[in-house]
Amino acid sequence: MTADLLEARDLALQLHQLLSDIDPARWEDGMAGRLRPRLLELQRRMEERRGRFTALASTLKQELAALDVQGTELRQRWLAFKQHVLPGYLELAKGLRAERIHVPSLRPTNYKRNLFHVGSAVVGLVSIQLMPMWMVMAFAVCWAVIGWGSEIANRTSKRLRKLLFGVFGPLAHPHEHHRVNSATWYATALLLLALTQSKLLCTVGVAVLGFGDPAAAVFGRRFGRTQLVHGRTLEGTLAFIAASMAATFAAVSLGYPYPPGQALVVAQAASVAGAVAELVSLRVDDNFTVPLSAACAAWGAALALSLSI
Repeated sequence: MTADLLEARDLALQLHQLLSDIDPARWEDGMAGRLRPRLLELQRRMEERRGRFTALASTLKQELAALDVQGTELRQRWLAFKQHVLPGYLELAKGLRAERIHVPSLRPTNYKRNLFHVGSAVVGLVSIQLMPMWMVMAFAVCWAVIGWGSEIANRTSKRLRKLLFGVFGPLAHPHEHHRVNSATWYATALLLLALTQSKLLCTVGVAVLGFGDPAAAVFGRRFGRTQLVHGRTLEGTLAFIAASMAATFAAVSLGYPYPPGQALVVAQAASVAGAVAELVSLRVDDNFTVPLSAACAAWGAALALSLSI
């Protein structure tokens, strides 16, 4: 990687961190005073770099003037600033990806998405237990076909694109307007798990992602201070492990005739593997890697314990 690309990635990562900090769940008194010097330094460096940063530096300069307020308007002005700068970051990330430089996607607080995640996981877990395996397979195939069909429609028809994001827009992250939706990757992962004909592996995949991911999002944005990699925090990762382990242990204990100790080992292996997959997933969506990694770890633990899957 050239020095030019290294500096471009560094600037993109700094902008990602700054925009991540401007979040309703993390906002606190005094934050504006801490953010402004970082923003000014970032703008200065981007102006010096020019090239791909020219338009973004100009946007930062224009938006800075709107932040000179006090009192109750301050928080709303900074949140509006984030929305105005976000398209520039997405365009920058897209350009860097074209040069094989990957930077994290922005995932602002979205409680509707979190609730949808948990609700769909509960429905999925109940369905897996109540339906015969051929019906689980049929459901997985239908979901994957609908998902990839929607991706094709999103790229070929402006009318269908408008309709899809009119319905699902409140649940989508900003980058999903331009890249394959996380739900499509999730459906693909569940289809692969269904092909194993193992209800246990399907259960683990759904439980780990369905409960771990929202927990990491909520706690990571609210309490995350210790940065790990790719915009993830230690606090969010620990929340992921705790929530996914509890959910997986409950699902395995209720649905399978394993002793509690062995069910806990399976849940621990799956939740830790899922958390690691979420940390390292950058080029591939974690909604794809987390369920598969968790299921592989659960399979390995069950095999070591001589449990049937």
